[in-house]
Amino acid sequence: MIEALSFGCPVILLGGGDCDLSLLRRMTAQGWPLVAADGGANRLLDTEINPAAIIGDLDSLQQRSRWESVCPVIQIEEQNTTDFEKCLYQCKAPLFVALGFTGKRFDHTLAALHVLHRYVDSRIVALVSDTDVVVVIRGALYLELPKGIRLSVYPMERVEFSGSTGLLYPLDNLVMQQGQSIGCSNSTNDNAVSIVPLDRGTYSVIVPVAEFNSMTRALIQRGQSG
Repeated sequence: MIEALSFGCPVILLGGGDCDLSLLRRMTAQGWPLVAADGGANRLLDTEINPAAIIGDLDSLQQRSRWESVCPVIQIEEQNTTDFEKCLYQCKAPLFVALGFTGKRFDHTLAALHVLHRYVDSRIVALVSDTDVVVVIRGALYLELPKGIRLSVYPMERVEFSGSTGLLYPLDNLVMQQGQSIGCSNSTNDNAVSIVPLDRGTYSVIVPVAEFNSMTRALIQRGQSG
């Protein structure tokens, strides 16, 4: 058993999919360590960014010997999980910000959402694309957003909501389930937004990537209070 890496601050996870390098640089400028999922490290070859670790089955990693002189390179050969999931179970942190796990192939995006659902009770993860930030959670979510911001609520399973505040279309007494009712393209009409389920159903919340800071603040506060 390989000992898990433990971090006291948010961690950036980098995959091999689409990734806005300017956003990545803004994140690393905050001092957050970066863990690359296998070939995600290849995106760093022509940059000044060095990972804190590289984790995966390493079937896509280029210039392995170079990276081994820079950081721990952890090979996990089991094929029952994706490299994204390997990073999550091999690391502990108060928040994970995952880039490069969407975009290139839709099945990879679905696999990333599957992992977020699977780890909903043990890891706090924000999945970031070039356009959106997605979180998968169980329980209530409270966040501060400007008015008029697109916010979607998508059920990962059956979930019943007791209420909401700050949304143009309230979620009061609404039951969501894939194939029946979803909550895409809602909008904020107040700065204080709350989403409160009645049960322990799991759901995703999607906001524009411009609201990344607002979402991560809410997730960090949620983790501290939980």
